[in-house]
Amino acid sequence: MAAAAAMAASRRLLHLRPELGLRLRSRALIPYPSWTKAMGRCRYEPSPRRLSSCRRAAKNERPWRSSSNEQLTDGDGTAKYMGRNFPDEFAQLSLEEEESDDEVHGISETMVKDVEKAAVELLAVRAFTVSDLRKKLRAKKFPDNAVDSVIDDFKSRGLLNDGYYAESFSRSRWLSSTWGPKRIKQALRQKGVQDAEVDQATRRVFQDGHSNQTMYGISEDSMDHLFEQAAKQWQRGQSLPLENRRARVVRWLQYRGFNWAVTNAIVRKLEAQKPP
Repeated sequence: MAAAAAMAASRRLLHLRPELGLRLRSRALIPYPSWTKAMGRCRYEPSPRRLSSCRRAAKNERPWRSSSNEQLTDGDGTAKYMGRNFPDEFAQLSLEEEESDDEVHGISETMVKDVEKAAVELLAVRAFTVSDLRKKLRAKKFPDNAVDSVIDDFKSRGLLNDGYYAESFSRSRWLSSTWGPKRIKQALRQKGVQDAEVDQATRRVFQDGHSNQTMYGISEDSMDHLFEQAAKQWQRGQSLPLENRRARVVRWLQYRGFNWAVTNAIVRKLEAQKPP
């Protein structure tokens, strides 16, 4: 009676707490095989055919599933519980975690994708130099090595090019705001563009190869465009004395980054023109 009560209590315990089955011995108290009584106590008699089936299933990688909360031990000592091989299952889980978060040059692939997404979102709004984009990404608290990896990748794919940026920036500021070479160069250097690319960009904008060059370092077409813009400033100060009118245009040209040679040539041309 005591043995039967202990066996029933074990069944109830493992039914409520199945995880405890892993801590029991290989011969659990809730087996599928039959039990017999001998010498006044319960004795466990495993079924050779049933255990053989388990071994065959494990060998073929098809775990045997029982219909009850049951633990059996395979021939190699591996615990099989509820038809699941726990060591193999944990190994598979670890493998999946490694595959889901591969590392590229010591950097998490997930982190690299996050940096790429942030960089694309920034570039979709406006163009950036390499230096400016790096500052923006680091300001978002991304690791430096991940940011540098994405920057190098974007440069190799042509998504970042300081030379193209410098030329586009120079042409835009020249046509829309009448900035001169000096001010454009200063702005590009502040954005981290190298001097060689800055000089090349300003030469392409102010010294067009299809126009004749002048002694002032900019093409005739550029001088004509600058004179048209300066003439507007000259007309706005027509009520002022000549000296004040001249000083007003000089400040306007100097502020925009034109050297003294260009400034003097424009002022002399304005003074020489006949009043309307």
